[in-house]
Amino acid sequence: MSVVEIPNPEIENPALLYLQECLVLGQKFENPPKVYLELQSQSPEGEKVGARDIAIATAFQCYSPGVAKIKPRAFDDEKAQSVANSTLEAGHHTTRMHPNFTWKLEGVSRAVTCEVFHSHPFYNSEQQSQRYVEAKEGNYLVSANFNPEQREIYIEAATYSNRAYFELLQLLHPEIERRVKAMYPERGWNVPKTAERLNSKIAKCCQEVARYALPIAQKTTYDHTLSELELLRLFRASQINHFSDEARYVIGQMVQGLSKADPTILQELSAPLPPEEESLPDDTYITGQKQEFDAILGDKSSHLWDVPEKTRKTLALAIRNTLGIPEARLSNAEALKLLLDPRENPYLSDVYESGIHHKLTSVLRQVNLTFITKLSHTAESQRQRHRRTPGSVPPISATYDGTSDYITPLVIRENEALKTKYDEVMANIYGFVKKAIDAGIPREQALLLLPNAHAIRVVESGDLFDWLHRWKQRLCFLAQEEIFFVSVEQAEEMLNFLPEAESAFLAPCGLTHKAGTGKCPEGNRWCGKGVWNWGIDRYRQERLV
Repeated sequence: MSVVEIPNPEIENPALLYLQECLVLGQKFENPPKVYLELQSQSPEGEKVGARDIAIATAFQCYSPGVAKIKPRAFDDEKAQSVANSTLEAGHHTTRMHPNFTWKLEGVSRAVTCEVFHSHPFYNSEQQSQRYVEAKEGNYLVSANFNPEQREIYIEAATYSNRAYFELLQLLHPEIERRVKAMYPERGWNVPKTAERLNSKIAKCCQEVARYALPIAQKTTYDHTLSELELLRLFRASQINHFSDEARYVIGQMVQGLSKADPTILQELSAPLPPEEESLPDDTYITGQKQEFDAILGDKSSHLWDVPEKTRKTLALAIRNTLGIPEARLSNAEALKLLLDPRENPYLSDVYESGIHHKLTSVLRQVNLTFITKLSHTAESQRQRHRRTPGSVPPISATYDGTSDYITPLVIRENEALKTKYDEVMANIYGFVKKAIDAGIPREQALLLLPNAHAIRVVESGDLFDWLHRWKQRLCFLAQEEIFFVSVEQAEEMLNFLPEAESAFLAPCGLTHKAGTGKCPEGNRWCGKGVWNWGIDRYRQERLV
């Protein structure tokens, strides 16, 4: 482990002492995650600047009558350092949003990825997908602090889940092959390139479904981009209870790696707030909350919990206000058609979402919706990537009450033999989790053995513009199956309150077709069905994989 060089070693800096503590946490894992700094913001004029230099220059620009140049600022430049310190301490943090950094995070568990690194709005990640990349056996996080008995139980459990994944891959293949062949025109299978692509799709669909058996301890790799401000926030927040030792170690490595290229970052750090007193909920309380939540959902995966009573009137009023036209000249129905019909508003189908700058389309931001949703841990990882429809999600420790609680994918649910095998696998996995806890493995680490299928309950909200963006992406027949069906339920329920949106709540191909700008934007990744000709009422019955 490298040692952080403290800028002024005569001053005891709590933030840097805490950083040292984070870096030592790597010793708690047999194969700790690896973190590499890949990219950082730099001046195009050739002078190397640090994050703190950028913050100083942009702060100066606010009050400068001329141009405040981004350039290196000496540590003994009292005025510059005073501005840096005062803006940081006062919370004037927009100056810390200009520099951005990209790290390669390698061998990070999917649990901490979902729980910490993808559970806030201000980041970008391109993550290795379990849908498209076959898992490797043995590629899961293991603590170095287990006693021999605990390690044996943990490895046995994780290995079982990995091998169940490979067994399911084989068992799923005939059923998924049958379904894919039913979706795509028969003539396509006679074209070698098309047949090759479709056979690849079969393999990927098998991976998508089989991954429900993998443990959330399974490792992943991704490129992760943050602004300086968000890195400072993560560091400051890292004593919050659901930040695991793995999370703190990764954050420490991110800071450490950046400090080698930009030592000024060490002057920016602020020690975290003191840790909260941790009180784990009683299993009976967790069970009671899940029962209350599921009673509201009924037989649905998602339910519209709250929608403004005057949704239609609010949208119509905002449209007329934007256009400068009174109701006497533009009725509610006419106004809503201008906004929600892709033939009238082509910005609805634009893949760049440039409608956020379009005065009329941005009217959608005036209505907010709240859904309650139940989905698997792996689908939650997809859902949370839509950062403008954020969810209130419990930490994983507050989702486990000692019982088997999991989601079953469509293909398995509709095949009796597959479902019998899948239920057996899930029963064994949850049995291993209980065995690990009974063996004294800390709950935080034992719960890493939970399967991707483990059920997560979410309260999620956002404005209609962002819901429309999310549905457009996830109503596509190529979207992950579980979140596709959640999106169908959500859009259908919203149509009860806004029937004028019937032509807007569609897959991307449906929107571009109605706008007259084309058919499927996915090109040769096309799902094989003429979805652009259908209303959403047909989506559920036509989605086979």
